[in-house]
Amino acid sequence: MKKNYQAFHPSYLPVDLNLIRTEVFLDELIDASTKLEVYKEKIKDSKLDRAWFLPTLQQKEALASSMIEGTQATLDGVLVNQVFPDKKDLNIQEVVNYDAATEFGYRYLKRGDFDKEFILDLHKILLQGKVRKQTDEIGVFRTHQNYIGTMGGKREITYTPPEPEMVEPLIDNLFTYIKEPEDNFRSLVRTAIIHAQFETIHPFMDGNGRVGRILIPLYLYYVDQIDMPCFFVSEALERDKMKYYSLLNDIRSNKEWSEWIKFFLNTVKNQCDKYIHMISDINLLYDKDLTKACSLVRTGNMRTLINLLYRYPVINAATIAQNSDIPSATISRYLNTLVDANILYSDNKSRNRTYFYYDLLNILRE
Repeated sequence: MKKNYQAFHPSYLPVDLNLIRTEVFLDELIDASTKLEVYKEKIKDSKLDRAWFLPTLQQKEALASSMIEGTQATLDGVLVNQVFPDKKDLNIQEVVNYDAATEFGYRYLKRGDFDKEFILDLHKILLQGKVRKQTDEIGVFRTHQNYIGTMGGKREITYTPPEPEMVEPLIDNLFTYIKEPEDNFRSLVRTAIIHAQFETIHPFMDGNGRVGRILIPLYLYYVDQIDMPCFFVSEALERDKMKYYSLLNDIRSNKEWSEWIKFFLNTVKNQCDKYIHMISDINLLYDKDLTKACSLVRTGNMRTLINLLYRYPVINAATIAQNSDIPSATISRYLNTLVDANILYSDNKSRNRTYFYYDLLNILRE
C-alpha cells in the first residue's frame, strides 16, 4: 500500500452556506422530522414500558454498527451472550463494547457536555479488551498518519485524513459547533454535518466509524430531539454501506454536502419507518402473549416475567431471579407453563436450561 497520498485538510465548521443547497433535501428534512416525531410518540404510547424493550433495540444497533466494520456476529449470539457471557469471543465483545459506550454516553451527557474527555472515554470503552489488536492507541487521539482504503485484489487508498497535528484543533472546532452552532439548520441537518466532519477528521487510529455512529443518537439526545437511547441508524447505513462511503468522499473531493445530507435524512426516515413497524408488531405480540400467559397463571409475577422477555428474548432461570422478585421455586413452573403454551421454546438441557422467545426474535431479525 503506497502512503504518498496527500492528507486532506478539512474546512472548519460551520460549513460555507454557499456549499449547501437546502432545496435539494427540503422534502427529505420534512419527512424525516415528521417520522421521528411519530416514532417517539409510538414509543410513548406503547403498553409495554420502553425501559423493557429499548435495551434490546440498543443491542440490535450495537450489532449493526459493528457489522459495518466487518465484525462477524449475529443477533442471536449477542442475546445469548447476555445470559452466558463469553469474553473470549472478540466479535461479541466488540458488540458488547458498543452497547456499553452508548450507555456511558447517555449517562455522561446527563451531567456533562461534549468535550475531549468525553470522546476519548467513548473510544476507550469501544476498544477495551483488545478487540482491535492492530492498535495500542486506545483512548487517545492518533499521533500517526492513518489511511482509509478498500479491499479487493489489493488495498487501495481512497482517503487520507488530516495530519495528526491537525486532529485536536479540528476536534475543538467540532465541539464548538456542537455546543454553539452559528448556522440556522435544523438539528437533523446538523447531525449529518457533525457525523461527516468527525469521519473526515478520523481522529483515532481505529474505531472512528463506531464513535462517529454513536455520536448520532448522542447528539440528538443532547439537543432534545430524543429523550432516551431510542434512535439508531447503523442498520440502515449497513444496508447502503457503499453509497454511505461514496457520499462522504464526495464531500471531501467535490464539497458535495447537499447530496450527503439528503442521503442521511432519507436514512433517518427509512429507519423510523422500520422502527415504527417494529414497535407496532411488538405491541401486538405483547398484548397477545400477556393475555394468554395471565389466563394460565393468575398472578402479577407472570406480567413481570413477560416484561422481562422483552429485555431478554433469550433467557434462563438465573437471569429471571437476578432481575425480579419472583420466588426461585416458582420460576421453573412459570417457564414450563410458557413452553407448554408455545410462547417460549427450550433447549431441553437438564441443567442451565435456556429459553427462546422466538416470536419476538423474528420481529427483531427483520
